[in-house]
Amino acid sequence: MPKPLATCRHCKQRPLPLNHIRAPLTYVDPIASIIHKLKYNHQFALAEPLAQIILESWLPDNKPYGIIVPIPLHAQRQKKRGFNQSALLAKHLGEHLQIPVNETALKRIRHTPPQVGLHANERLANMQGAFWADPHQVSGQPITLIDDVYTTGATLSAAANALLAAGATTVSGYCVAQTA
Repeated sequence: MPKPLATCRHCKQRPLPLNHIRAPLTYVDPIASIIHKLKYNHQFALAEPLAQIILESWLPDNKPYGIIVPIPLHAQRQKKRGFNQSALLAKHLGEHLQIPVNETALKRIRHTPPQVGLHANERLANMQGAFWADPHQVSGQPITLIDDVYTTGATLSAAANALLAAGATTVSGYCVAQTA
């Protein structure tokens, strides 16, 4: 059974609008290379073992009777990449946990530059107003957000704010890895 984690330095400085965030691994090799292969080399078979890593960190009291929502890509980035790695992870988690996955409840409505290389405040500004959630799909629901990598929480925070504004009851976040 996973043990509770200490609050990270980012959350101590700037609490996020999420019940909790779990990112069981540190984003260093070999995990960084594996995530990179999934995202940029179309090695889709890696999604299942990465989802298993998330599953092993699942808090036993986190019974999201609502829905799993992957962090969406903007339509331009999704078209260029051809897939959403967070949606692949979410699909495997949903199948294993028998929880519905909803890829249309949350939309990235503003194209944002990649977060790589940005400092925490730049990441927050970059993600401001980037998401919209459909109240008809999330109102009254607990939501579990899925992403690949957690750095400062800017992406999860912006997504959670949109979901909560649309009426979600709670939002939790799960990622494969967290940057050091």
